Amino acid sequence: MRSFLVTASGLLSAAAFAGGDGILGTKASPSAGPMQTDTGGVGFSSFLQMMVALGIVLVLLKFVMPKLVTKFNKKIVTKAGSAIQIEETAAFAGGSLYVVTARSKTLLLSVSSQGVSCLSDLTPANPAPELPSFQELVEREIEGPLQPFAAVEFDPDTVRNAHQELPSIQSTSQDTIAALERLKRLAG
Repeated sequence: MRSFLVTASGLLSAAAFAGGDGILGTKASPSAGPMQTDTGGVGFSSFLQMMVALGIVLVLLKFVMPKLVTKFNKKIVTKAGSAIQIEETAAFAGGSLYVVTARSKTLLLSVSSQGVSCLSDLTPANPAPELPSFQELVEREIEGPLQPFAAVEFDPDTVRNAHQELPSIQSTSQDTIAALERLKRLAG
């Protein structure tokens, strides 16, 4: 795409040079030659000159300006696993606003040419307890099995009595009793 634009702008500028009026479509000095009458119309060479100028401006806006803006506009960048995380950003005429989380605190920061200032502490009053990550749970399980969250206790007589009261679920309750007995043997 870029090579196409360069080739096209080169061809358009070559056509503007070949226009006949002068270099880049400029008119020759009246003292250099005989006076010619003005036709009053817009010729093809002036239109071509305008299109070349427009093409150059578009190329500058499309390719050069973004590089200049990124060079002069320094942004705050954090790594993916960093303890400091930028939650949200917003720009205004004099600088930028950042919502930053660092070590379980959430702050609203204003960054301008004069410096950085903390506008507000947005940390919730009662932070939720931090749950272990999946990786931490796996590491704990590798070190030693986790304690069961609930103990399975049942009375087979109660289940059998329920079975007698509801004959339509007879086969399901027998499967349930067998499964519970296997769990009880596994739990030891």
